[in-house]
Amino acid sequence: MNRIFDGTTLRGTPGLYPLTAENLFRVGLALSLLLQTDRCIEKPVLSLDHPDFVTLSIAVGFMNGGGTVRVDGSGDLEIVCRRGEEWVVSIGGLSEADIRKLEIILFGRTPMPRRTGSAIGRVEPWTQSGRP
Repeated sequence: MNRIFDGTTLRGTPGLYPLTAENLFRVGLALSLLLQTDRCIEKPVLSLDHPDFVTLSIAVGFMNGGGTVRVDGSGDLEIVCRRGEEWVVSIGGLSEADIRKLEIILFGRTPMPRRTGSAIGRVEPWTQSGRP
């Protein structure tokens, strides 16, 4: 089976696989599906440490799966992105078993349903301090 995760992290250069907008969108969509089906969380919440190309690409997919996104807030999962020569995207709140399930969703034939209309998730408002 293909692997894109090293533990619970993705590594690379933004714009190049695996940190392309399309792939990160699919990761976000798969994260939302995993939380809804495996953990039975009806309205999952994703927390971002800082909005940028990588974290927002994941967030858009997560919202398309029906999840809510918070910046500098608490959530069921937390995305932390360390920038440098190589970017490292860590997903907090997932175990190694969850990552394997996530990769099965990404590389398998599991349909990833997308929400439409008002069922699409949203970004919760925030202020400069990161509090709604």
